[in-house]
Amino acid sequence: MFIKVDQMRDLKLPRNRIFMLLLAVPALILFTGCPDNSDEEQRSQEHRFFDLYMASRYPDLEPQPSGIYYIEHREGAGLTPDGDDWVKFNYVFSVIPEEEIIETSLEHVAMQYAELYDADALYGPFKIQNGTMVEGFTEGLMLMREGGQATMFFTSDLGYGAKGKGQVGPYQSLKFEVELLEVIGDIEAYELNRLRSYVDTIVGADTIHDPATDAVMYYVIDEPGEGNAIAEDTLVEIVYRGSLIDGRVFDENDADDPFRFTVGEKEVIMGWEFGIRRFTEGAKGRMIIPYQLGYSDIGSKTSSGHVAVPPYETLIFHIEVVATNSTTTGKEEPGD
Repeated sequence: MFIKVDQMRDLKLPRNRIFMLLLAVPALILFTGCPDNSDEEQRSQEHRFFDLYMASRYPDLEPQPSGIYYIEHREGAGLTPDGDDWVKFNYVFSVIPEEEIIETSLEHVAMQYAELYDADALYGPFKIQNGTMVEGFTEGLMLMREGGQATMFFTSDLGYGAKGKGQVGPYQSLKFEVELLEVIGDIEAYELNRLRSYVDTIVGADTIHDPATDAVMYYVIDEPGEGNAIAEDTLVEIVYRGSLIDGRVFDENDADDPFRFTVGEKEVIMGWEFGIRRFTEGAKGRMIIPYQLGYSDIGSKTSSGHVAVPPYETLIFHIEVVATNSTTTGKEEPGD
């Protein structure tokens, strides 16, 4: 039942239009008289629209004590997150009453609307610490269990309030459709275990220890090169593909557009600085980089603000060193 987009579309009017069918004749008074733009009037109007929306679609649904409305589509069988656990989930985020989708982790949903889709974004399971988003979403997640699917609705009192945020305007009610995939208690231990489990499947992986962070990264030479060793101040050209442990590719290039950087100039993540020195010109191999030497506990975003690399994420780069000491210049960072 989770996020059946076609079915969802059948239930709503064209995007960006007020749901006039809900407004019976007595409700027309909402649009008459002199407008009052005070905060209290805007909040009151939001609540009237929200109540009409919920009554017309879910007349028998009762709110939680906080005011959030919660529909469980599939009961989960795993853990329930606490207020500060990390969680991994898929979602569709809409504003109501218009039911306009403004954000999603599902690529096929984003691709239905040109204004939503970001070709540089990493779609798929989203990972955050519970409690870092709005209050209504935090509470909704705490009603779920791993494997569950649910929809939650709430007003701006539990959302972005009088200020709004991004595409969410002031006093705008919200709807989240969520599939809770995993609850993560200790995020650092969790990612370390994933990294070690992944490396255990690789034959011939060598280690590099960074004393500054006490992190260990890994590298594998799949095909040795015959060219120059790579050292400080070497300008290198690399063909690469960057992916996560779950296989999602977040960045890549090809031989027609090699990535160029100078070793030691801090133009790239630290894992690249350490790992590339183990390669020679012409070599092919892999670098397995823990989050401490990658995009840290923050991750990275695209120019439009979408997730490019999640926080606390191990990075796997398949690389080929196509040239060294090139006179060609050009500076950018893999994943940007």
